Amino acid sequence: MDLKWLLVRRITLVAVACFLAGSAIVLYETARAAKQQNSELAELVGRQLSLQLSRIDRSTDIPQRFPDWDIITTYSLQPGQCVELLGDKGTTLRSHCGGMDTTTSTPEWFFKAYRAFISGHLDAVLPLSYRGAASGTVVASLNPAATAAQAWATIAPLLLLSAGMIATLCLVAYFVVDRALRPAKEILSGLNRLSRGDLAYRLPPFRLREFNRISEVFNALTDELGKVTSERSEFARRLVDNQEQERRHIARELHDEIGQKLAALNALAACIRASAQRDAPALVSEARELEDMASVSMKSLRRTLTYLRPQEIDDLGLIQSLKDLIDQHNKIAHGRTQFSFETTGDVEKLRAETSAHVYRIIQEALTNASKHADARHVRVLLDQLADAEQERIRLLVVDDGAGARSSDEGPLAAGWGLIGMRERVVALSGKFAAGPLPSGGFGLHIEFPTAQEGA
Repeated sequence: MDLKWLLVRRITLVAVACFLAGSAIVLYETARAAKQQNSELAELVGRQLSLQLSRIDRSTDIPQRFPDWDIITTYSLQPGQCVELLGDKGTTLRSHCGGMDTTTSTPEWFFKAYRAFISGHLDAVLPLSYRGAASGTVVASLNPAATAAQAWATIAPLLLLSAGMIATLCLVAYFVVDRALRPAKEILSGLNRLSRGDLAYRLPPFRLREFNRISEVFNALTDELGKVTSERSEFARRLVDNQEQERRHIARELHDEIGQKLAALNALAACIRASAQRDAPALVSEARELEDMASVSMKSLRRTLTYLRPQEIDDLGLIQSLKDLIDQHNKIAHGRTQFSFETTGDVEKLRAETSAHVYRIIQEALTNASKHADARHVRVLLDQLADAEQERIRLLVVDDGAGARSSDEGPLAAGWGLIGMRERVVALSGKFAAGPLPSGGFGLHIEFPTAQEGA
């Protein structure tokens, strides 16, 4: 939940709780006053009837006049208040009630709640006796509608006032909290940019001490991450560049030494076979076998040289090497999968090591797509982008296959191929993203600057 709305909701809950507590106090005071009024009325009537019993006992009054209720009817009662004299069996001997104020209406829900929790405990009951003999029971009560109307008349203005105050408080709290938490949006934006690899972003200083401390820690963290990332990229670049240089050196040595000797061996075997056909026909089959072994060894050496360092990158350039690589995959697929390659901008001016990294990344991505994607189309896009900050290269490899890769060794995310691609991207000081696409299939997205630091 948004922090502003969370605080506003809690403030509202506290305000409502305060209103309910205030309403409970009002109801309690109203009930206590009604109880006290009933108790005073019951005592007053009880004293009056006890006085009449004493006059009867002194023969100054006759028993037939008991109870003398005419005096009781002169008492001023509260609206809805009643006083009764009950006999021994609970029968009503006499009763007197005050009038009701019908102009005040009480909501039905409030009246039901009031009757359920309060109105049953307001009656005042006073047993009447004289010289130890029971003479009845005086009961003073208030009509629940009257006491509920009295309580509602007190609470209704409080309810309207509280609603207005709560609304005003929430509105003021929302804008105050929103203004106070504006730095949090900037901090969150900085964290999002940091998660995307933008280590150049810095947070400004803030007025609040807590936010300013967060800004200082964030900036110090990005500085340290920038240094570590730069050192890691430089180390990875040197490592992978040295690996490519070593591969180039081994490829040249194999080509110059082993390749020439295998070619000489093949030619010598051909000469032996030609001579054997004239002088020793029994040796022709052995000479032909030796010639075939030399030819197979030369093909195997050529595949090894291509794996170590494709000669086309140095001779024909990166673009033509990638086109040849795409053609090879199309031939192997036999129409089951169509591989395509698109490029824009001038990507031929990349360093030799950078071109080798790009070639290896695309080679590994196409191999994974051929083995695991089960796709009908695989697209390779290599673009040169330029903006106000720097020139950069964007590489996309997208297929419409099964999406997430998996193999017997486990998911592609944990495979050596993807790890190798990621390390090459780190060496190029670039950004790497790979995973299933929302529309289906699998995508590889790489961006790196054209010129690497320290190169």
